[in-house]
Amino acid sequence: MRALLHVDVVTAARALLVVPDRERVALCDQLFDRAHAADKYRKRFGRYLRGYGSGSLASACWDRALMPEPFLSDKGYAKCMRLIFERVLRGFPTSRVRR
Repeated sequence: MRALLHVDVVTAARALLVVPDRERVALCDQLFDRAHAADKYRKRFGRYLRGYGSGSLASACWDRALMPEPFLSDKGYAKCMRLIFERVLRGFPTSRVRR
């Protein structure tokens, strides 16, 4: 997976807001897995993986519905961002160099 940027966290949180609370952990894991697979594909074949994006977390959300970005004080949005940061703290594969 490409290096994580602010836009990745915001976009993924907006995608998580669309689904019910009970489905968010699974979707979060799926988005990270898709970003990782897409990055490996991009490195090997030199192009994006259709339906998976370019290897960034934000691009893994390209085919998903997104809620408009709420204020940071929105509790649901904060929970979604926390879920993403918890996944980051658990560890995930990333590229060392962003290309």
